[in-house]
Amino acid sequence: MKRIVISDLHIGSNYCKEEQLAEFIDNIECDELILAGDVIDFIKVPSFTPATAKIMNSLQKFDNIVYIIGNHDNTFEECVGHHAANIQFLKRHEFVDGQRNFRVEHGDDYDISWLHRHTEGFLIKIISIFQDLIERTFEVDLTTWWANRKIKKRKLIRIWDIINLNSDVDVFIMGHSHQPEAVIWVDEDQTIKTYVNSGDWVHHMTYVDIEDGIVRLRKYQSNNE
Repeated sequence: MKRIVISDLHIGSNYCKEEQLAEFIDNIECDELILAGDVIDFIKVPSFTPATAKIMNSLQKFDNIVYIIGNHDNTFEECVGHHAANIQFLKRHEFVDGQRNFRVEHGDDYDISWLHRHTEGFLIKIISIFQDLIERTFEVDLTTWWANRKIKKRKLIRIWDIINLNSDVDVFIMGHSHQPEAVIWVDEDQTIKTYVNSGDWVHHMTYVDIEDGIVRLRKYQSNNE
């Protein structure tokens, strides 16, 4: 069985690479597509394009889509545990592949920044609307800047802490930080463990390929660049 994981698409935002994303989704084949959060940027004021329609049409070809709720699309939170056509909404996705235990989350639960922990949804929405206005007016990518700032200021739990919190699985995959990276190690029981961050489609255009228990972090090379 082949699975593909993508996260942090931020469809509707000013900096989503929608043309490249539409091309990618149209070209890939897999048994299960996992959308690991922040797929549609509802927290801002999303603006959709013909490329958005291409993406939505291409998604219909997949038999199974898992939509993991992120902090930018938590509008769907009430849908967790339910299906809509070929889409299943979840907070986390766990499965076994190649005799390895996998867990996929968005990753915002590991965000320890003050803004993330202490502001209510309505206030976040107001802040995000102003952010969206600034991005579109001055053509600056504040989303990527903020993600990089949180990493530099250690507002995200360190990778090894995230790994320890998910030590009951062999492979843990998340997004949220927009930083594609992978760590592979052997634990004290001589079991191969893997941590992967799937990156984003605002800047990196990366995805995770899973087949027969083998995990690969890849960068999409678009014909539209």
